[in-house]
Amino acid sequence: MKKADALETGKRFADTMGWVSRIPNRIKMLSKDLEEARSHAANAPTVDERLDDLILFYNKYDLLVETLCDAAQYGPEPKLQAEYERLRSWMVEAYPRLRRYVTAYLQYDPADCQQSIAASGVACDAFEALFCAPTLVEFLRCDDGMMISRIMRTREALNLYGEHLRQLKGQR
Repeated sequence: MKKADALETGKRFADTMGWVSRIPNRIKMLSKDLEEARSHAANAPTVDERLDDLILFYNKYDLLVETLCDAAQYGPEPKLQAEYERLRSWMVEAYPRLRRYVTAYLQYDPADCQQSIAASGVACDAFEALFCAPTLVEFLRCDDGMMISRIMRTREALNLYGEHLRQLKGQR
């Protein structure tokens, strides 16, 4: 056996032994992943609960969109400001439960982050960009002209997520 062949064989043996020595860690990681998946599945809401959450969210979302469009047309009147604050408070509370599901269907745009940073100092997705401003006056001040695009993309994401849930419900 040549010296180069012996070195190559030794290197392959060392690589194999290194791989074999990592098997216990891989098994531990796999068991933790399985345990986490089981825990998540046990605590996850049912399809019916998710559909109910979506319907409730969609109704409030429609009211928010209507308020924002009215404010863009008529300005931040006191009645619209009060409605925005009420809906914003509800959205801030409710959106995180829905966010982990609906963002899979959302088309992202860097302008959403830029607009939300200007309005609230925090980078947000298109949904959050619609209610991140603390007041309606601040929302209108920071409006970058992309509100209709955000509304269309968020509505599309809600529709796609709803269709997904209806298909899941039909499979049961």
